[in-house]
Amino acid sequence: MDGIQALERNHDSDLSHGGPLPAPSSPRDPCVSIISDRGFERECLATSLRNLIPGALFRGYGNEAAWRADAPGRETDEVLLFSLGSARIDDEEMRSYLLGFIARVAPRRVVVLGEHDDAASLFEAIDCGAASYIPSSVGLEELVAAIRFSCPRSVLVPRKSIMALRHAMVVPGGEDRGLSRFFTDRQLDVARALLQGAANKTIAHELNLCESTVKVHIRNIMRKLKATNRTQAAFRLNQIAEGTFSPDCAQRA
Repeated sequence: MDGIQALERNHDSDLSHGGPLPAPSSPRDPCVSIISDRGFERECLATSLRNLIPGALFRGYGNEAAWRADAPGRETDEVLLFSLGSARIDDEEMRSYLLGFIARVAPRRVVVLGEHDDAASLFEAIDCGAASYIPSSVGLEELVAAIRFSCPRSVLVPRKSIMALRHAMVVPGGEDRGLSRFFTDRQLDVARALLQGAANKTIAHELNLCESTVKVHIRNIMRKLKATNRTQAAFRLNQIAEGTFSPDCAQRA
């Protein structure tokens, strides 16, 4: 996969242009590292962001290895802008890499940059531990907000992504038209709760089931949807409810 192969190439582009690295002029303006295999993207982002956050320090790297070689002693409050390039985050290989990358660079915040502005990409990035997902369709203001966002236990969602989420929401009372064709009555109850993002323990309490039984139902639902994780399953349940998911990809109940 091109996106992953690009991450293996070690072509560092230091945007500090050599010499000693100056300290940021304000503690509110963090150090920012841009990790992208596209040199043009790194330079354009750094130039644009310098004008919007003049007190911040920007560095650019072609891949994780180049960043890591320069990382010893680096600030742990650094913000990493990680570009997916043209790769999709729901690609299993890319998702696995991103999940590991975010874990490896913790506690630094990672803002994922991508070309796709669908709700699934946002959910996948957040599910991997990203502080935000910024699609290329939004403006620089959203990216600046994500960089300056300081709450480590929350995520920042661009306004355009909120609209995508709203569009993806199931119309109340209409989900049975699609979902009931594929699931048993009890699976349908669990699927509705899964759509709401409820945890297994919450689903078990609301449906008066054992948590182990809920896990079995979720496993069967994911098998029917051919989904590899809960985020993907919820997204496909939405698609079925809206009539945009091909029934050939799912097994009927």
